Amino acid sequence: MNYEEHIGENIRSVRSAQGLSQQAVADLCGFSNTILSQYENGKKIPNLVTTAKIAKALNVSIDRLYYGDENNAFITMQSDDGKKIVNSIYLLWSKGVIYYNGNPNYSYEAMMLSSYGIDEQINKNGLYLEIMKHQEPIKRLINQLNEFKERKDTYQTPDRFLEMILDSVASEINKEIQNYKNMSKKDKFLYGR
Repeated sequence: MNYEEHIGENIRSVRSAQGLSQQAVADLCGFSNTILSQYENGKKIPNLVTTAKIAKALNVSIDRLYYGDENNAFITMQSDDGKKIVNSIYLLWSKGVIYYNGNPNYSYEAMMLSSYGIDEQINKNGLYLEIMKHQEPIKRLINQLNEFKERKDTYQTPDRFLEMILDSVASEINKEIQNYKNMSKKDKFLYGR
């Protein structure tokens, strides 16, 4: 079943059940009711960021809008560990909990935990969190997020660009996970996991 074909129906169903107009939901989401109408009628499919805005406005989970029923989400869909990892990293980054700092004074590149901002003292004495798996994709993700944050206003469709970054890294992590699953026991031992 292609759940994306039904997301518009699910949005309309939840909105109607709550007695909300398209205009009211669109206002909460920050876009026009024409756009919401296009989503509800299946003329456009909202991206993840937009779906999250709609879910928040309707006070339901993304799963409710995407699958029609939260109980179906993880039962009918194959696990997407890459997406879960990327979404976790994105949440921590967006809340200012983590920041990537390839500090040459440290013995290995690490994720820097900082609640104080980045300055020379923290670079020397900061707290570090070692990345045990998927180091390169995670470092690349955070570097791309930092660049995106600085240049967000220059993108024609920033939400779509952000979604592409997240999807790309999730796909890369999923490939690494699959490659690891396909390794022999000996190779896994040599790989160190």
